[in-house]
Amino acid sequence: MNCTINRLLLLGVVLALCACDRPATVDQIFINAEVYTVNPAQPWAQALAVRDGLIVGVGEQHEILAAFDGAVTDLGGKMILPGFHDSHSHLIYGGLELRQCLLYESTSVDELIAKIQVCDATLEPDEWLVGAGWNLSLFELANPSKVILDNINPNRMMFLKGADGHSAWVSSKALARAGIAAETPDPPEGLIERDSFGEPSGTLRESAMTLVESLLPGALPEDLVEAAESAIALAHQLGITSVIDAAATEAYARAFDTLASEGRLNLRLQLAMPVISPFFDQASQEAVLVTDRGLDQLVRRDAAKIFVDGVLEGETAALLEPYLGESPHSGMLVTPPEALNALVVEMDSRQIQMMFHAIGDRGVRVALDAVEAAQNVNGDRGLRHHISHLQMIDPVDRPRFKALGVSANFQALWALPDGYIMEINLPAVGEQRVSQMYPIGSLEAEGARIVGGSDWPISSMNPLAAIETAITRADAEGKIPGTLNLAEAVSLETMLRAYTLEGAFLMHQELVTGSLEVGKQADLVVLSENLFDVDVARISDVAVERTFFSGQQVYPK
Repeated sequence: MNCTINRLLLLGVVLALCACDRPATVDQIFINAEVYTVNPAQPWAQALAVRDGLIVGVGEQHEILAAFDGAVTDLGGKMILPGFHDSHSHLIYGGLELRQCLLYESTSVDELIAKIQVCDATLEPDEWLVGAGWNLSLFELANPSKVILDNINPNRMMFLKGADGHSAWVSSKALARAGIAAETPDPPEGLIERDSFGEPSGTLRESAMTLVESLLPGALPEDLVEAAESAIALAHQLGITSVIDAAATEAYARAFDTLASEGRLNLRLQLAMPVISPFFDQASQEAVLVTDRGLDQLVRRDAAKIFVDGVLEGETAALLEPYLGESPHSGMLVTPPEALNALVVEMDSRQIQMMFHAIGDRGVRVALDAVEAAQNVNGDRGLRHHISHLQMIDPVDRPRFKALGVSANFQALWALPDGYIMEINLPAVGEQRVSQMYPIGSLEAEGARIVGGSDWPISSMNPLAAIETAITRADAEGKIPGTLNLAEAVSLETMLRAYTLEGAFLMHQELVTGSLEVGKQADLVVLSENLFDVDVARISDVAVERTFFSGQQVYPK
């Protein structure tokens, strides 16, 4: 006879209990674990029970073992968390980069040259050399010369995107192929850097990158699918089970749909289609499928991405006060504020959730102004708009995040005194503005909702490294001395929520994921140690041992 399963609240522990003496059969029971649920009503537990991909029991070990019967996994005191949510990543874009000449680990110009030489030697004479990840802080004014590339191979067309994703370093041969010369004007929302003679120096910013990038051999649909699989495998290795893809083109969306239709997708995805972008293929508003919201499908196209400004490294981020230097200016806005307001009002009226890129304090204000304009016309529709990056925020604007219901989507791994900030940003904006960068603690104090994202491949996808950096405001690898604005540090609890329940909220799936509760999906990550027991400077050293998606182990496979 089948037992009737009742859910009881017993001693503050939620359990799915059998109404008869016989335990209920489940697929998996995890015991001897330190379970951090991110559920305020029941923060900690010892055991979990999973059936059909759902959590059916959370509680004390003896209670779970008494209530359920199934395969038992003894975790030996290891930590279980909800699967991490990366609220800002570029999966296929990054997956494609994995096939290129990767320069992220090069810490000097000599190392860059050596790596590019190795890549060049593997190519046929007429092939493009495509790469990514060079460190802008290695070059004066973040402006490397084409001459360096020409000295490696004067006959090679080279396109190397910077680690910031907003600059490209190209060879003379590539400039000639694109027809870029002294008389070539800067494109809208773009900049062709020039030498003292007015000739293109070899560095392109923002939309100017597309003058060369559009000439590169295109990726085939099967290449995009393979890139997606590579990126998802990396996400699983880091305990990530849900992602907001922060500028998913139509071609990228089709690749994800292919994986889903073939039953090969084991990640929850919200795609933010780039409606305003200086370099991604812009999507129409019709490409955003609001009807996807609330469905249990793995790929949802129910959000839009809007680039408001550029980046500080190229002096394209929009500032309230000018950059310092011989030619003061205030950066750029991708779209004039009036036009942006009108577009955001329209999209908000159509129930489109918006994800804004804003780095400079003026960019952040313009994004908040657009949301406020939409609410003045449409009312607060609860769409959960959010702003990413937030390197500079004027203190006047900090309370507006809570007031407008705008989430602060920080890339906390950047909140350290690295070469970008100390060697490029500091001379460009001055010590006072640097001392207020990445104000995570101040926004939390103002009641803003804090979420976490990586912006991979611009930086590491590792949530634990970002969590450690947000707490210490120091380099998680220990290579860079000092801290950045230690007063803006936040707690471990805050950052774990940012990467779990707050991320789920942002994706409109907090009833499905983000905490370990009965009835939610068994998206789990098992860590080698309890993060609350290790020194905060060791958080990034804790290993992800297993990742589960809907109860199925996806890492290690």
